Amino acid sequence: MTSVEAMLEIGVEIAPDHPAFAGHFPGAPMLPGVVLAALVFEALVAAPALAQRLGGAAQIDQLKFLSPVGPGSSLRIALSAQGSGVAFEIWRAATRVAHGRLSAATIR
Repeated sequence: MTSVEAMLEIGVEIAPDHPAFAGHFPGAPMLPGVVLAALVFEALVAAPALAQRLGGAAQIDQLKFLSPVGPGSSLRIALSAQGSGVAFEIWRAATRVAHGRLSAATIR
């Protein structure tokens, strides 16, 4: 795997009227964590070499939310190979808003 295949960064714009803001929370809207996690999985589509590391299904091993994401935010999602899995970071400008690690899902 080359270094280009081992790392990917993509930009994501969060629309001010994104439906996830409805009711989360009135007066101080913030993007729910599940939406941020979904963005990470969507980013994997643009990184087939990294997605292949996770097999047909992936699981979240670690996920830490560090800073809220509000309407109209510009985010950068960074994916990189880490061990047998994939590490990720989500940034809003110079602020890291979340980070974690994905691995191949174990079916029981």
